[in-house]
Amino acid sequence: MKTKKRTLWFSVHLISVLSFIFLAFGFILAVKEVIHPQKATNSVKPKPKLASITENGMLVGLGDSLTRGVGDFSGQGYFGMVKKELQKDEINQFSAVNLAISGQTSSQLVNQVKQDRVKELVKSAKWITMTIGGNDLFRGSGGLDKIDEKAAAKSRLVYEQNLNTILTEMRKQNPEATIFMFGLYNPFGDLAEEKKSSRLVSEWNQTIHNVSANFDRVVIVPTFDLFQLNPRHYLYSDHFHPNQQGYERMAERLLQVIKDQPKKGDTADEN
Repeated sequence: MKTKKRTLWFSVHLISVLSFIFLAFGFILAVKEVIHPQKATNSVKPKPKLASITENGMLVGLGDSLTRGVGDFSGQGYFGMVKKELQKDEINQFSAVNLAISGQTSSQLVNQVKQDRVKELVKSAKWITMTIGGNDLFRGSGGLDKIDEKAAAKSRLVYEQNLNTILTEMRKQNPEATIFMFGLYNPFGDLAEEKKSSRLVSEWNQTIHNVSANFDRVVIVPTFDLFQLNPRHYLYSDHFHPNQQGYERMAERLLQVIKDQPKKGDTADEN
């Protein structure tokens, strides 16, 4: 009986010692790695080129919080909904990346599209979808519920220049991708200055049309009518961003125009 106890005690003691040695060795290695990190070697495989993993096309999202999906409790926004639907149709290797930044203005987007990594992604895109201008208009006019029309007019001129720069830069990187640009809507259509704010939004939407007409394969996706009659039903609690139902309407509209595009090898029907 004593022999068994001694054997058991010796085994437990041996396991404890070995565990301590193992942990101590691991700790020493971890400290060494922090103090003297190993230099990268040439044996590390380079990342595959984007073109090699996007043979069937990439969906790239740019712009502000609307492309980011703020206000949708599901976290998808219109971009996530469209991505999910397209992945059903694209059999192999379809991918998507959302580069939108909440709160971004057109001036900030000008800087973003000039970044090397963004240029690389734009170059590999089959479709580019974008929402930009709402923050320019909202901030530049003093807020659509307390409008400063002179300030809004100055902001629109800056927006026009920025939009031209953004589209020029994207076309420089990718002449073939279809660019889908959402128009602006009026989140304050049910407030006191509805007529004035709606007129202002219409003017900015006209600017979007005027600028985009100078570029090939830029499609304007209108949203004004989606929120015009019943904004509260389709807006988030902040009364600015769409809610899930609002994003669903935007996604449906974008998918309509994406799926209307002819596929490679398709020819126009003869009359």
